[in-house]
Amino acid sequence: MERKNRILVFGGTGYIGKYIVKASVSLGHPTLVYTRPFNSQTSSSKTQLCKDFNSIGVTLVQGELEHDQIVAVIKQVDIVICALPLPQVMEQHKIINAIKLAGNIKRFIPSGFGAEEDRIKPLPPFQAVLDKKRKIRREIEAAGIPYTSVSANCCAAYFVNYLLHPYDNVKNIVVYGDGEAKAVLNYEEDIAMYTVKAANDPRTCNRVVIYRPPKNIISQNELISLWEHKSGLNFRKDFVPEEEIVNLSQSKTFY
Repeated sequence: MERKNRILVFGGTGYIGKYIVKASVSLGHPTLVYTRPFNSQTSSSKTQLCKDFNSIGVTLVQGELEHDQIVAVIKQVDIVICALPLPQVMEQHKIINAIKLAGNIKRFIPSGFGAEEDRIKPLPPFQAVLDKKRKIRREIEAAGIPYTSVSANCCAAYFVNYLLHPYDNVKNIVVYGDGEAKAVLNYEEDIAMYTVKAANDPRTCNRVVIYRPPKNIISQNELISLWEHKSGLNFRKDFVPEEEIVNLSQSKTFY
């Protein structure tokens, strides 16, 4: 029986990271999670999540992003998946340098999992984030590290909760623009499963993989209509004009 690739996840206790860890285990991969050391400030939710990881066979490695330590861990695995949050996206420099020195990694999945940074030009605050992701991609390419970049578009559960507030007793729903703009909403567990599969697929090496199932493409108005049909409720729509969104973007920062 062929040996399964060993997978190391950075950011494995974060929002999308925890799904990736569970997907990796479910697909039979020996899975390691690199996490900050536990201390008195560690949240109870993270502590419980790590206990859950231990119960399904995940190996937890505690440490800061220090060069020698992450090189030592990377030498033990075949694939590195990075799921660091956006404020830490530039921390991937350290991981890239460690991968270069280790010299054994078959595939690196950089942090991102949202919009495809080389294909869109959003409003300035978010553009600044994509510029950072683009720098990381160029660095990976220049280093000759085998990679797969994942564009997962939108996390469905997150955005359904944000746009509809299904667990709150709301009568009004905020609609952005005219509500007709389309987005791709992909369930977090599906994003994680396809990410782990893509990391092991020779066809995706040095390529961008975009998750865009046709049936997952939907507008906010369509989403509200589906929720009204399912819940039996009717909502008042409070529209935020496009011009107001643009003005807000000029006064707000995005990480």
